[in-house]
Amino acid sequence: MPFTGASSGAWTAGPISDTPYDKVVSGGAKAISQAQCTFNFAGVNPSGATVTGSETVTLSAKQTKLQKAAAGVLVDGDSATGTYGNKLTASGGPTLGTT
Repeated sequence: MPFTGASSGAWTAGPISDTPYDKVVSGGAKAISQAQCTFNFAGVNPSGATVTGSETVTLSAKQTKLQKAAAGVLVDGDSATGTYGNKLTASGGPTLGTT
């Protein structure tokens, strides 16, 4: 989905930053409780003028029964989608992906 005012263009995902959860470790890597990615848009409006913009998508862990009152951790399949359709998804491994 184009940024506001644009008729065409493309989104590019920036680096993903994460917040580790120190109390859970798997394979030597700390679990992640939150992740963020800023997506940048470059395109044009109907008259051909350049349109740029960005949105930040934040993926926060949900509380689980295992965690009780403590902060949760991201699990495989957790995802968050921004206003413009940019998506941040947790995978079962130690990496995050964007679409």
